[in-house]
Amino acid sequence: MRILINYDYKFKHYRETFIMRKTFKSLERTLLLVIVSLNLLACQAYAKSGSTFRIVSMAPNWTQTVAELGAKDQLVGVTRFCIFPEDILKLVKNGKLVSVGGFTDISMSKVESLNPDLVLTATGLQLKYHEALTKKNISFIHMEGSSLAETYEKILTLGSFIKRDKKATALVGGIKSKLTELENEYSGLPEVKVYYEINYTYKCVPGADSYITELMRIARAEPVYSDRPGFAPIVSWEEAVAAQPEVILLPWWETAWDEGPHFEGPRIGYGTTTIAEIAQRKDAQLVPAVQTGRVRYINSARTKQAGPQIPMAVKLFAEAIHAPGDLNRLQMDYVPKIMEKQDSRVIESKANNAP
Repeated sequence: MRILINYDYKFKHYRETFIMRKTFKSLERTLLLVIVSLNLLACQAYAKSGSTFRIVSMAPNWTQTVAELGAKDQLVGVTRFCIFPEDILKLVKNGKLVSVGGFTDISMSKVESLNPDLVLTATGLQLKYHEALTKKNISFIHMEGSSLAETYEKILTLGSFIKRDKKATALVGGIKSKLTELENEYSGLPEVKVYYEINYTYKCVPGADSYITELMRIARAEPVYSDRPGFAPIVSWEEAVAAQPEVILLPWWETAWDEGPHFEGPRIGYGTTTIAEIAQRKDAQLVPAVQTGRVRYINSARTKQAGPQIPMAVKLFAEAIHAPGDLNRLQMDYVPKIMEKQDSRVIESKANNAP
């Protein structure tokens, strides 16, 4: 018996984001399978004797979720992007966990060799692996990341499968509670129009079908073009200028400085871009975010994980969005190795002084 459940998320390279639009059409055709599979899921989870499973996580958010549910010792495979919890990399290095690839370059032969009871996949970019899993009769749960509600549902589904129902319920309840606290804390902040450029070549932003849009709104941001359908709809730089964003966010992760940017060749779109490149684009000086020096990086390793780090993601968005501008930063023509901490005290001051 196999299980097919859909959702979407991305961690690193968004060069294939344009595939998303076509992906959503295929997701609509699988809606009936989703409904049916939810019923099958509980059956299979309880059909297996005992409570130990062999789990392969093909996405960082899934790895941390499994760990939060107290089942880290049941992981047999992860990806090289799985860095939370912090001891995951050490477990891989010591040979206690197998790395099955990155995100879009998963080795299905490695996955199959681990004889998993369950494989966890994410985003439309990993839908291509479902056929192989189906042929091998390997159960899988897929998270698309289209909303917070869907994320909660998938955490509960995982909990049911591996018999960690109570812990899954507690995890979801904790996330919801923390988000409510943060929403109340930030309610006095001004709403800020934000252009979050997920990829500098295949320019795209959080869309109407992205939980990231919801997180940014809790942080009192209004992501430009977030009304467009899809997880990460494509926009043009001309459209970004026309939207007149007050803040521009660029993704950053620990190895981004060594991976790009690349504007041509086979690695086009890899890594992230520089703040100086943004400031030098056509008509950039007409954008309020550039005029005030409010162009900055956001830690995508923490903010693009639909799972336990959701409350932390909201905090990071709030710090990046509401921190003061710095015109000197516009001259930064390199991607920094270390992420500069934003001034969270500004947020506290603004919130406390709100009428």
